Formats: sequence, structure tokens, C-alpha cells
Amino acid sequence: MTTFNFEVELLQPVIISQQSATAGAHQSLDYLPGSLFLGLAASRLYAELPADQSWLLFHSGQVRFGDALPATNDQIAWPVPLCWHYLKGDSPIADGCFRADALFDPSVLSAEVDRQPVQLRGGYVCMDGVSVIPGRQYSMKTAIDRASAMAAEGQLFGYQALEAGQRFRFSLSTDGGLDETVIQKLVTSLTGPARLGRSRSAQFGKARVRVLPDAGPSPTRDSRENHELVLWLLSDMQLLNQGQPALQPLPELLGLPTGSRWLPERSFLRARRYSVWNAWRRHHDPERQVISRGSVLRYQLTAPLSEDQLATLEAGIGMHIEAGLGQVWVNPPMLLGSRPVFTAAREAAAAQEAIFAAPDTPLIRRLQQRVAARAGDLNGQQHAERLFAGLCARVRDARIWLAVAPAQPLESAPGRSQWGRLRELSNGFRNRPAELLVALVDEGSGVLRERSGWQTAFGPDPEATLGNWLRTQLEQLLAQGVALDRVVGHLAVLGLQPVWQRCCEGRQGERT
Repeated sequence: MTTFNFEVELLQPVIISQQSATAGAHQSLDYLPGSLFLGLAASRLYAELPADQSWLLFHSGQVRFGDALPATNDQIAWPVPLCWHYLKGDSPIADGCFRADALFDPSVLSAEVDRQPVQLRGGYVCMDGVSVIPGRQYSMKTAIDRASAMAAEGQLFGYQALEAGQRFRFSLSTDGGLDETVIQKLVTSLTGPARLGRSRSAQFGKARVRVLPDAGPSPTRDSRENHELVLWLLSDMQLLNQGQPALQPLPELLGLPTGSRWLPERSFLRARRYSVWNAWRRHHDPERQVISRGSVLRYQLTAPLSEDQLATLEAGIGMHIEAGLGQVWVNPPMLLGSRPVFTAAREAAAAQEAIFAAPDTPLIRRLQQRVAARAGDLNGQQHAERLFAGLCARVRDARIWLAVAPAQPLESAPGRSQWGRLRELSNGFRNRPAELLVALVDEGSGVLRERSGWQTAFGPDPEATLGNWLRTQLEQLLAQGVALDRVVGHLAVLGLQPVWQRCCEGRQGERT
């Protein structure tokens, strides 16, 4: 098997819909599915290739276009495995990295008594434990009446899209025996400028694709012979049982040896359903019912699998493997214990820090506290400025969504009393971030609860309110170990400034 690796740089926001429906709230995927790149190559090559070569490249499964996953620090981030849990009230992330000591697999290690385990869902993890959450944005649009060249009445809609500037990586895998000239032509067709996703002619979708000489660290398989097989789904997987969709990954559906047994009590999986829009045929393809990416499947084998059997699994499982489905990590070392095992890169960095550890004296401890406090304050200010800019952007969306006239105030926006309450809480819950978050988001008494002044809607989604957006952002910061009291305090100060009032009145560009 030959593999080519590519990097995609988003030059504009890219819209990749979770569903192809045109009604209802629009949500974007946080990755680029392999079908995008299959379609990109087919649009450039299909017409000029003989029918037999077109079939081999785009339909046979001998050529597989993988999903493009987020990349950071020259390495790919993988979907967070659903077997990872943490204890409620703890933080699974610190300094942007997953804490191996805070995560556990409940099928191997039981949770503490009277402590509730919480499953990690969403996001990505690098092999060294770095947490990655792709950035997404929401844009409000209106249809144009072609007769009057003005906004059409009742035609307001919105798109969620992956933010520009991000980088994703995907692989193109080919089986042996294919014509090398044709494969090289396929690689060439994928490189260079590209238009991806929806609304490609309306300021969305511009990207640049390049071939990578080296893809960086790649998945490695645990080499120990074992009668247990672990599969970590890196993409959605569609299985069929006698022609019907199957969401129970039985061994025979994966081609495992007779006598193998699926272990549902030690597996973690989720499922979803969707229909793919085929732009060439201008019609939906049949609905797909898939086991979701991030699922972890475990099987008891009668004997260890051979190298050929393992390679067959790694080439893809189930239907539509040519479009990136069915990609798995076989026996990943990261998941073989009760807690995650990350690569030695971070351990080496920690050891290097230990070599130059400062002496433990009262003076050094005091200086370290002052440095940490100053760094935490600066970090909190940066996060607060980002949140404030995000709130201002959503206020602009809210003015459009609620049809507020220019220079007229957005009456439902949070006022000085709401910002003052945030400031009080940040002072009252210093160094108690978990308690502060509860005081902010509690459904009964939280500052961000419904009808508290933060219920302003900025889109068609019932959850698209200022309070819900801020709540989500603060929960992510808490999970990353950020000092929430500092962030909320700086955010409250910004909200009490005249710039917030000008934003609510649609006068952001004016100066005082």
C-alpha cells in the first residue's frame, strides 16, 4: 500500500454541513470529510479517464481519500476516544493538554465511590496529549431578490463554518498494482488552489492543498501478541448486515475470524445518520447510518491476528472506504491501559524542566507565585478580550437577526447590572473556578440563566443566545485549566466600558 499525505490550509471560512437539509439550524463538521477530496479529484479527472480507470480510482475502494483532521505543531490531532472519562468536578485538561492522571477507562478502572464519571465527547487529541478544538464561526446571510437587487423578504439564513487560517491533513492511500502514472496524475489533481464545501461562490470555501514530504508521527500498532483486539475509529464506519444498516459491530461484519466475540461491556460507541448531497447528480445519495468517529470497539479473539489480517483492517472497514469511512487505529498504544499513554515527547520535556528545577526556598516560592499570578492575569486578560470580541460579533448578528434599525439600541442585550453581577462573582469566587462556573450557569439561579438579561438570540437555532454561547466558552476554558475568575473579572470590566454600549447601538466604528 502506498500513502500520500496532504495539508489543507483554509484561506476562507469553509462550510461543511453536518446535514444536507436546507431548513433548521445549520451546524458544521469540525473536519473535512474524505468525500470532499474524492469529489475534487473527480471533477478534474473523471471526464478524461477511461471508464475502467475511473472506476478503479473513485469507486472500487482501491484508492481511499481520508478525512482531513486538524493539525498543530506538525502533527495530526485524532478524534477524542469515547472510552475516556473523568470525574465530575475535575478538569481533564491543563495548559492545553489532556491530563493522563485525570482520565480513565471505566471498563478497566472503576470510578471512585460517590463520584460521577463524565464521558469526553468532541475535540481532538495529539499523540503527545495536546488538546485541539477547531475554530468555527457563524455568519448571518440574506437572499437577494433578483428583480429588485435588494434583500428578499423572509429569506434570512445562517451558516456555521470552519474558520479561515486553520490547517488540516489527510492521506491518499492506494493498493498495489495500480498504474503509477495515473496515481501521479491523481496526486497532481489534488494539489494547488481548491474550492471546498458549500457557497463556494460567495466568500466561502477557498483553500490551498499541498503534498507533504513527511506527514509527521503516524499511528503505530502495539506489537504485543494479544487475544484482544482494540479498534479506535478515526472516521465514521458504515456496516451492512445482509444489505441492511448495522449499528452493532459484530465480528463477522468486520471480517474477523470465526469464534471472535464482540465485547459490548468494554466498548464505547455512538451513532448518527445523514444523507450525502451528490452535487453531480443534484440528488441525495442513500441515507447512511454510521458508527461515529471516536468510538472504541473491543473484541476477544481465538488467536492473535496475522500481519495480513491487521493490514486489511487498517486499509478500511465497511462501506464507502473510498470516501474516508471505516478508517481505524488498530491496537493503539494510547488506549491499551486504564489511563491514556501519551508519547515520550512531553515526558522528555518534563524531564528537561526537572533538570533545571529551581531550589525550594521561601524566596523562590514567593517569586514563583508572583510570576504565576502575573502570567495568569495576562492570560486571563487575553481570553477575556477574545470572549468580548466574540460577544460583540454575536451582538452584530443579533441586530441583523432581530431586524434592529441602525443606530437603534438592542434593548435585550446585557446592561451594566448584568456586567456588574459578573464582576461581583469573579471577586467572590477567587481561586474557585468550578464553583464560579456553577454560579454562572446554574439553571435556577445562575447569572447566565434564561430571562437573566443574556437571552438575546443571534440566529435561528434555539440555543443561539448570548448566554449559551458564553456558557460554552467558559466551560471550555475551565476544562483547559484556565483561571476562570480572572477571565470573568476582565470580561466584566470590558463590558462596563462605552465600547459595549456602542456595539449594542450599532456604532462600533465610532470613537469617544
